[in-house]
Amino acid sequence: MCVTGLTVRNTGERFQRSNETIAHYFKLMVHAFSGPEFYTRYVRLPSIHDPPAPYIQENPKLWPFFKGCIGALDGSHIASNPSAKDRPNSRNRK
Repeated sequence: MCVTGLTVRNTGERFQRSNETIAHYFKLMVHAFSGPEFYTRYVRLPSIHDPPAPYIQENPKLWPFFKGCIGALDGSHIASNPSAKDRPNSRNRK
C-alpha cells in the first residue's frame, strides 16, 4: 500500500480480506517498522560525509550539475531542531 498507493479497499479486494483486517495488519506493520527494535538495527541515516549515490556520480548528464550539491534533490523540506551533536548530519539537508 505504501509503494503502490493502493487503498485499503483495493488491497482488501486483492487479498480477499475485509477492510478492517487489512487496516489492522497494516497498522501493526507500521508500528513494527517504526519501532526501536527494527529502526535502530536496520535504518541508517546518511551522514554529511556520505558520497552522493553512484547513479548520480556515474551519469555524465547529472554529475556536472550535482557535483558539490548538499541536501535533498526532491524539494522536500522538513523543519527540525536537532541537538548540537546531531547538527552536522542535518546541515543543508532541505
